Amino acid sequence: MTMENLFSVKGKKILICGNDAKYLHEIAKGLGKAMALVYLCGPHYISGLNGFEFFELQCDNEENLLSSLNLIKNRIGNIDCFIWADTQKPQPGWDHEFEVIDETLKRHMLGLVLCVKHIGGFMSEKKNGSIIVIADYSALVGPDVNNYQDNDELFNTDFSLEYGFIQGGYINYARQAAGYLGQFNVRCNVVACAPLKGTYPSEFEQKFINHSHIKKMADKEDILSAVIYLSSDASKYVTGTVIPVDGGYSAK
Repeated sequence: MTMENLFSVKGKKILICGNDAKYLHEIAKGLGKAMALVYLCGPHYISGLNGFEFFELQCDNEENLLSSLNLIKNRIGNIDCFIWADTQKPQPGWDHEFEVIDETLKRHMLGLVLCVKHIGGFMSEKKNGSIIVIADYSALVGPDVNNYQDNDELFNTDFSLEYGFIQGGYINYARQAAGYLGQFNVRCNVVACAPLKGTYPSEFEQKFINHSHIKKMADKEDILSAVIYLSSDASKYVTGTVIPVDGGYSAK
């Protein structure tokens, strides 16, 4: 196999689930340009991604989710790669009622567990597949309240009680899934992403850059390159790991 073919995703059927346009847009479009066959699913359609087939997938009920996944499988055939791209912030704030916490954890964590359970099962039948979990850099270090200093408005709309717990949970669940699915030649890895340039106020970005080794914010190509690697045969012996794409922020 040539080096070009090793990193190729041409013709691979890739299903992306999520509702976070921040990363999902760039990943879907980039994989499409790389000639992958990209399909989207999630609780609702994400605008700005015309040209990709979309399937409604509600992740808070196993019976409905499995029914939807079977419909997707019957429509597109074998899934080569599944990407969970749900890094959307839960409801902001610290003093959440139990009902809010319960709903948040169901949507963000139960959805991933159920998707990996069943899609991992599909992949296990054909003894091949890659599962990629898109996480936030805070999965490795926790959300830093200092990045929000002098910006109460951002703190009140972005800092969330459950976020660090959810993102950190993604990593250890991916490791657990990798341990079980490896016997079927199915891989499971995490990409821990820094915020994309221009998605946060300049004050937040500067604090992030000051803490990082590489003195800039992430570009869309930075995230996409890691996803293409894990989607391709170049990573066929890589599983249970986390690739931090954060300029060294989590290394300090």
